[in-house]
Amino acid sequence: MNPLQGYVQLATSGSRFWTPRANIGRVTAAPPSPHPSLPRRPLTVGELLDAAVQLLRGRSGLWLLVVAAGLAIAEQGGLFLLRGYMGISPTDDFWDTFGLQMLILMLGVASEAMIINMLGPMAGRRAAIAVGITPPKRVAWERTLVTAPVVGFTNLAGLMLGPFWILGYGLFGVSGASIGLENRGAFAALGRGARLAFRGGMRVTWVRLLGYFSWLLLRLAFFAGLGSLMSLLAFGSDTDYWIGIAGSALINTATYAYLAALDACALVESRFRSEAWDIRLNREALPALKAVR
Repeated sequence: MNPLQGYVQLATSGSRFWTPRANIGRVTAAPPSPHPSLPRRPLTVGELLDAAVQLLRGRSGLWLLVVAAGLAIAEQGGLFLLRGYMGISPTDDFWDTFGLQMLILMLGVASEAMIINMLGPMAGRRAAIAVGITPPKRVAWERTLVTAPVVGFTNLAGLMLGPFWILGYGLFGVSGASIGLENRGAFAALGRGARLAFRGGMRVTWVRLLGYFSWLLLRLAFFAGLGSLMSLLAFGSDTDYWIGIAGSALINTATYAYLAALDACALVESRFRSEAWDIRLNREALPALKAVR
């Protein structure tokens, strides 16, 4: 039979590659992605959000949550010391110290962006395994000592400029994931993050913002429920304060781990969509497919 070229869609992994039509009956599946939530094809927004959850499953996802918990606790400790340095006590009325409270809130948002970036290399390495490529041998945490402060500063500057925070949050957001997925240096990862932030109609930026605001609503709902519970139990103000700090660390652990995983998924999907990385990966797998002839 004349081996005319046919475009084959393999439903098992969503992968796309060119293969002779004569061999369609012999090829049952492409080497599937070892993780079902990250097929080698462009994903919808819903699939991206689900893929980030899937990355948190298993032993690697558990370690990501553990590291996120440590960083969330450290963040709450730092904010507690900052409140003490500024002279804010648990019994102070919010509106009496509104200016200082807003400053602490802005610093907290900047520290969130830094923590998500610091978790990026671990999430990126997890995403590399999920799409079936060899990840870097080690997680290059030290590179985030350069990228994380830059991300924190751009977020803080964006907050001071009001709606420009959207650009500040998206500008270098996936630089941490780029370190883990692509094994880039710190400055190369920052450049990569800046390019992807504006590519394809700012798709990566909008996906990251959707994830952030989704978890913001979840956190607001969590604190609303926690506040109602504490009002029923009628603890003292000091006890309520410490319960609030513990609750912040708990919900932020899940938030930071998920958003770091979403950054890694958005980076992978952006490469599939704009760089045809999925086609290249599948072409590299063709020699293994030819072995079944």
